[in-house]
Amino acid sequence: MFEAELQSKLKAIFGAQKVSYDSPGDASEQECLFIEVETANVRITDGKQRAKVSGNCVMFGDNNKLPFGYFTKAIAKADASLTKDLFFFDFEENTRRFKGIVQRGFSFVYFFHSQFDPDIGTITNVDITVEES
Repeated sequence: MFEAELQSKLKAIFGAQKVSYDSPGDASEQECLFIEVETANVRITDGKQRAKVSGNCVMFGDNNKLPFGYFTKAIAKADASLTKDLFFFDFEENTRRFKGIVQRGFSFVYFFHSQFDPDIGTITNVDITVEES
């Protein structure tokens, strides 16, 4: 529903090489933005789908490539059309550090709205093949 749009917006805003809903695991892949959705309140009414999605993001990287202020600068530089449905907070959380690699993160609320138009197909013909054995 909202996953693809949120993924593409965050990738464009932060210039991440990769964006994933997977858990970072022990490998802690660098320059990949990991999205953790905590809640997704979804409603579908009158042909429209809406969701209030809250969660956290974390990114691992070299201290020089991911300095403090990286996320706030990226949001400030991003086009308003990308950030208009997003609310960011708890910037620059830094929970782990090893050698020159840092983990930075932030929290977000995403307000998704879209038209709900499920595919309704029509059957135009039916082919039946009967075989006897």
